[in-house]
Amino acid sequence: MSLLREVKPRNARTARIVKAREPQQVESRKRVLLLHGTKCPLPISTVLTTLAKLTQPNSVKLNKKNDNIHPFEDPASLEFLAGKNECGVVVFGTHSKKRPNNITLLRTFDNHVLDMVELLLLTSQDDMEINRRIEVGVEMKPMILFAGSQWDDTSSSAQASIYQTLRSLFLDLFQGEEIPAIDVAGLQYVLMIAAGESGNSTDMNDPTNKPLIHLRWYKVSTKRSTSPKIPRVELDPVGPVFDFRVGRFREADPSVMKEALKHGRRPNEARTKKNIETDLVGDQIGRVHLGKQDLSQLQTRKMKGLKRTHADIEGEENSTNGDLDGEDFISEDEDIAGGGMVLNDENGSDESSVGASGDEISIGDDSDEEMADGDNVDALPKRQKLS
Repeated sequence: MSLLREVKPRNARTARIVKAREPQQVESRKRVLLLHGTKCPLPISTVLTTLAKLTQPNSVKLNKKNDNIHPFEDPASLEFLAGKNECGVVVFGTHSKKRPNNITLLRTFDNHVLDMVELLLLTSQDDMEINRRIEVGVEMKPMILFAGSQWDDTSSSAQASIYQTLRSLFLDLFQGEEIPAIDVAGLQYVLMIAAGESGNSTDMNDPTNKPLIHLRWYKVSTKRSTSPKIPRVELDPVGPVFDFRVGRFREADPSVMKEALKHGRRPNEARTKKNIETDLVGDQIGRVHLGKQDLSQLQTRKMKGLKRTHADIEGEENSTNGDLDGEDFISEDEDIAGGGMVLNDENGSDESSVGASGDEISIGDDSDEEMADGDNVDALPKRQKLS
């Protein structure tokens, strides 16, 4: 629960201030809060002063000492100060016998600590290097270089999680405002964040196995070159030299991190088109999802042989078999025995005395009268030879 009370606006001015503090569609740059604990030796003061100069004008530096602040035990005091000063990133420096020259970086979301990492400053360098000043213009955007293969490790190991969190923290600390374009003359210095080699052991509880972080600043200077289009660029080291060893670490909760990364559609953001992607050549490829096609409704050629389906053929065969079962057939032998005659006797046998081959049978009206000579042949009934 946040220690800040909810302000109910009573006039238009207070309402505008409360509305400006609400979550926005496009958030501005995160402000940085810098403060120290009870003791603040020279190395810690140099780190806080350098970070405040690099993050101006979006930084707030508190010079008074703050007692009884323990970020990993009770971060309520830091959450209160961050919410009061409207800062999303906090840099807290402290010094004790157990943890000398300690720097704590943390981020807040919804007035609560999101993630936190502890950096132990190594002061093996001489005082001249640690007291060197860096001269950088206000709101100058640095070119940030992450040196080392550890920053690209995307595995699920504990050491990879530390490097990914540190990279995100340093980007929120130094990236500045998001702008669509930048002038080449504004690229004046480079910030290199190098990952040192850790121990061979995989035990992250071992202090000697914790990752080493080296911070270096370089000024960009262009020289005359043989090519008229590409100048010769040289890097001159400026500013103090910081070497850290990672201490305690608190990773963000996955559900809270997912909520913190949510954002609506930006004003100039193109709407995402589903199932459309671009290949390596640059051509757009679309994907269409079709259901199961009904082949019975497929349009085909109007052929008579295709109109009858297999089911129709089986139905016709069944009906034909049923008709044949109900008919009564008379064989040829039964017909002769019953007084019938053979109409087609190819052998010309004399066994049958009725209807021999070649007989002429009248199919007209039966008459006992014989044809007389001179009668009209066309008027008489015609005879047909049955073979």
